[in-house]
Amino acid sequence: MLWLFLPFVVILSGVVAYAADTIARKAGRKHLRWFGMRPKTTALVVAVLSGMGISAASLAAFLILNSSAVNTIAQADQLRPQLEALRKDIRAAQADRDRAQQEAARLREQQDAAQNALKAAQTALTDARATQARVQTQARALETRVRELTTAQQALETRAAQTRAKLQAAETSLKASQERAQNLDAQVVDLGARIALSEQETRSAQDRARDAQQDAEAAQTRAQVAQAAAQQAQTRARAAQAQAQQARDQIGALARSRAQADAALSAAQQKLSAAQQALQAAQNQQRAAQQARDQLQAERDRLTRDRTRILGDLSALQLQQQQLRDSNEALRATLGRLQDEYSSSRAELSATRNTDLAYPKNDLVYAAVVPGVRNLDQFLQDAARNATTRGAKGSPAARLTPAARSALETKLRGLNASSFVQCRAAQNAAVGFPVDLSCDARSNAVLYRAGQVIRRVTVNPGDLRRLQDQIGELVQDTTLDLTSRGVPSEYVQGLDVGELVPLITRLNDRASAGVAVVGLAARADVRPGSRVDLYPVLP
Repeated sequence: MLWLFLPFVVILSGVVAYAADTIARKAGRKHLRWFGMRPKTTALVVAVLSGMGISAASLAAFLILNSSAVNTIAQADQLRPQLEALRKDIRAAQADRDRAQQEAARLREQQDAAQNALKAAQTALTDARATQARVQTQARALETRVRELTTAQQALETRAAQTRAKLQAAETSLKASQERAQNLDAQVVDLGARIALSEQETRSAQDRARDAQQDAEAAQTRAQVAQAAAQQAQTRARAAQAQAQQARDQIGALARSRAQADAALSAAQQKLSAAQQALQAAQNQQRAAQQARDQLQAERDRLTRDRTRILGDLSALQLQQQQLRDSNEALRATLGRLQDEYSSSRAELSATRNTDLAYPKNDLVYAAVVPGVRNLDQFLQDAARNATTRGAKGSPAARLTPAARSALETKLRGLNASSFVQCRAAQNAAVGFPVDLSCDARSNAVLYRAGQVIRRVTVNPGDLRRLQDQIGELVQDTTLDLTSRGVPSEYVQGLDVGELVPLITRLNDRASAGVAVVGLAARADVRPGSRVDLYPVLP
């Protein structure tokens, strides 16, 4: 009806405009004057009255022809309060619906919480059994380690005794080397003194040889002078033969002088020969002294080399002695550390046997997503509060050593992103005592998408026991794969009975194929900080 009324109004507006304009023009041509008004004003009044009359007539005709529209308009005013009441009822119904949905969501959350509590109880029971077995295994391992440490201690003591014996032998060899070096130094000094004495004797022999050579030269000079005198005398004898008789005495004297000169010459020659022999002997003695000096110098060089070698051996022995001392210190430090580990292991074993544990060793204390290094303090406070709920006490109840915290901060800075940090007990922590933390950080990136197969295995559906073992190994391998990527083992939910029984049934239906492939996937994206709910996947 409204769609008919709107075109009618549009057409009516056109008709009214055209008719009013026509009537106004006709009234203007007749120059009508109503109530003393001007013709133009009279024409305008006529046009307005004509438009009003035409509109009223048209509306009356429309209402007469469409009486239902009039009834509808009349009923609309009566129905308006009812419509408002209906709107209120609808809003109330919507509010009731929202409350019902919230109640249903709360009931679903309670159901999920109950299922999680049941799963947690089952997990706790499994963990308790595993913890009991692990504690027994640790006890046996600790006893074995105690025996190994005792054997290692005895071996270390034996090695320390051998080291001390080697050290004493090295010190004895060092003393002998030092004594030999002192003896060699004394021999070198003695040889130096002998070389100096030989050089002094050589210089004395050379001086004596030079004196003898000078005496021989003087005697030879006198002999030459005497021979010249004899020749002069012979000349005078030939010239004064007449005076020969008179000069016979002189000739005899000259002959005697010549004989004396010859004797002196022979003596001088003998002295020259003796001097030459002495010079030769001195030269031989000098050569012998030089050879002795060369031999002494060679011996001195050899002794110097021996001394250098002995000093090198002494340095090597001192270095070996220092290495032995360092090795002994390292062995003592290792022995002390092993003793400390032994005491700690004994203390942990005693605490495990005699005291209720708040956290067994390697048990998860707290884990959460840490946006950055600045949020590490808040994370550690949350870890301490969580440890308090398990019975740990202290200020704080969960402790992280400065070195471990520095390493954790360095790793968080290296990741430079939102990281998942999990802290486990570094050792067995008894109730009423603080727990020492061992923390690790991993990037909280997506490891596997929802529905992506993590691990798969080929199974034999024929043997039920073998099939269960293979599926159990598949779950263990998948859990190991996830834990190696940073997901805590406590976050991994394996296959429950409601999923395992249908899976075995479906596999048995495929027994005719001989083998089948089974995979495990997660229902949501797998991150280190998310809970992982596994389900089986069959191709």
